Amino acid sequence: MKKLLSLKKHEYILFILSFIITIIFISFSLNQLKSFSTKTIETSLVTANKSCHEALKQWLYSRKNNIKELSKNKFLVDKTIELLKLKKDSTSLTSSSITPQLRAFFQPILSAKEDLGVFLIDPNYISIFSMRNANTGTVNLMAKESKLLLDKVLLKGETVLIPPIKSDVALNSKYSNGAWHTMFLVTPIIHEGTIIAAFSLRLDTKKDFSRILELGKIGETGETYGVNSIGRIVTSSHFNALLKESENLNAKNLNKSLKILNTSNDTDNSIICNGHTLNKTIDISGQDIFKICIWDKELNIQVTTQIDKDEALKGYYFIQKTLITIMLFLFGMGFILINIIINLRQKTENILIESKRELELTVIERTKELKHSVDTKDKFFSILAHDLKSPFSGLLGLLNILLQDSKAFSEEKKAAMLQEIYNSSSQLYKLLENLLSWSRSQTNSIKLNPQPISIWELINENINLQQQNANRKEIELVNNISKDIVVKADRNTIDTVFRNLISNAIKFTNKGGTVKIKQSIKNKRIEIIVEDNGIGIPKKNIEKLFKIEEKLMTTGTNNEKGTGLGLVLCKEFVELNGGNISLKKNCAIGASFIVELPKLSKIKPSN
Repeated sequence: MKKLLSLKKHEYILFILSFIITIIFISFSLNQLKSFSTKTIETSLVTANKSCHEALKQWLYSRKNNIKELSKNKFLVDKTIELLKLKKDSTSLTSSSITPQLRAFFQPILSAKEDLGVFLIDPNYISIFSMRNANTGTVNLMAKESKLLLDKVLLKGETVLIPPIKSDVALNSKYSNGAWHTMFLVTPIIHEGTIIAAFSLRLDTKKDFSRILELGKIGETGETYGVNSIGRIVTSSHFNALLKESENLNAKNLNKSLKILNTSNDTDNSIICNGHTLNKTIDISGQDIFKICIWDKELNIQVTTQIDKDEALKGYYFIQKTLITIMLFLFGMGFILINIIINLRQKTENILIESKRELELTVIERTKELKHSVDTKDKFFSILAHDLKSPFSGLLGLLNILLQDSKAFSEEKKAAMLQEIYNSSSQLYKLLENLLSWSRSQTNSIKLNPQPISIWELINENINLQQQNANRKEIELVNNISKDIVVKADRNTIDTVFRNLISNAIKFTNKGGTVKIKQSIKNKRIEIIVEDNGIGIPKKNIEKLFKIEEKLMTTGTNNEKGTGLGLVLCKEFVELNGGNISLKKNCAIGASFIVELPKLSKIKPSN
C-alpha cells in the first residue's frame, strides 16, 4: 500500500477513470449482447413456429380436400340415407347389412391413409356407423368433448378439425401403441342441399400431427407443441413427462405458462397469444422460458414454440462471466503492475537507452540475416526455375517428335528416346521430392518423432533400395555398421539423409568401385561414415557443399544428373535431429561424408 500511495495525483485519477470507463463499456456491451441474443432467440423460435404452423395448415388443407371429396361419394351418401331410416339403437344398426358394406368400403381407405376409424353421426349426435360395434348407436365422443366444433359441421356445413381429445378406448397403431388421445376430421354429408349427417375420420395423432410439430425442436429444451382451447397439451411434449412425474404441479405456473382464458363470453375458449411476439414466462415446472405462440382457428389449437431461458442465453451467460473475470483479472494485474512500475520508474530511462542501443545492433544483425536469407531464396528459385525448365523442354521436345512422326523412327531409336524421357522424368521427380522436403524444413512443418533406431538396419534397408543402381555399375555396397549401435532420431528424416548420401556415392563412383558405410564412436555420439573410392570432390567445390545459394550440380561417372538439393537437404535434416554433417578432409581418393548423431546409452542387443 505504501508503494501505491506514492502514485501521483493524475495517475490516481487515470486509474480510477479507467476502471469506471471499463465497467461502463462492459455493461453496455453485455446489454447489447443480451439484446442481440434475445433477438436471435426470437428469430429462431418464430422460424420454427411458422414452419410447423405452415406445415400443419398444408397437411390440414390436403386432408380436408380428401374428406370433402369422399363425403360426396354416391355410395356413401346412399348408405347414409338408408342408415338414417333405421332405428337408432346398436342392435338395429350393427345387424343391418349396410354396416358390413360400409366397413368393406372404408377399410382400404383407412389402410391407404393409415387412419384409425370412421364415424357417421346423425343430427342428434348419435353414431349411426362405426368400424366398431361398441361405438354404434351411442352418443358420439365428439359431442361430449367438442360439441361446439361438431355443431359447426351439422349446423353450418363446415369441415373442421377436432384437436386431440381423450379417446373412449386405447388406440393402437404403428405410430402410437396404447395411446389414449385421438383427433377427428369432420365434414357434412349433404343430400339435395340439406345436411343429413356428419362424416368423420379418426386420425392418428402421432402419425402426422405430432410428428410435424416435432420438427420444431430447438436444442435440448426447445420444442413446438399444441394446446387446445381448455389448456390441455394435445401433442407430444416434455410437459407430458413432467405431468406424469408430479401430480402436485403448481396450477398457477401451469396457467401462467399456457396462458389460458376461459370465460363464458368467449365461445371459442381462445388462448391468449401475442402472435409471433417473444414472451418471457414460467413453465409448469417453474422454469423461466422464452415462448412464441399463435392461435389457429382452423386447427383449433395454439401452436407454441418455446425454449428454456438458461439454454437460450447460455452463450450470453458464458461471455458475461468471461468478461467479468477478465475485467477483475486485468485490474488485479494493473494493481500489481502499478507497484512494479513505481519501483522501476527511476531505472526505466537507463534501461531504455541500453535497450535502444541493443535493439539497433539487433536490427542491424537481423537485417543482414534477412538480406542473406532473401538473396539465398532468390538465387535458389532462379536455379530451380532453370533446372525445372530445361528437363521439361527436353521432355516436350522428345514427346513432340514422337507424336508428330513416330513412324519415322526405328524401334531402337524410339526405345532410346523413351529411355531419355524416363531418365528426365526421374530426374524431375527427384528434384521435386527434394524441393518438397527442403521447403517443409524451411517452414518448420516437419514434425519430428524421435525414436530408437538401429543404424545397421537403416543402412541395410537403404543398401537394398540402392542395390539395383549399384549393380548397373558393378559397385559393391558394404555395411560395416555394428548391429548393436542405436541412435535416437526421427526415422523419416534420417532415412532421407542416408538415402541421398548412398545415392551420391554410387553416382560418383566408377564401374567396379566400392561404397562402404562404417562407424566411429566418440563419447556419447556416433559418427556414421559413407565412404566411396570414386572421383572425389574438386577443392573449388568443397566450400560450396551444403549451401543452397551455391549452384553446384555435377554429373556422375555414368552421366547421372543430380538435383542440386541432396546435400543441402542432408544438412537440414541432420541438424534437425541434433547432429552434424561434414566432409572428411585430405581423402586420398573418393569422398567420405561423416554424419554425427547422439548415441543412446542403452545398447540394442545384436541378433
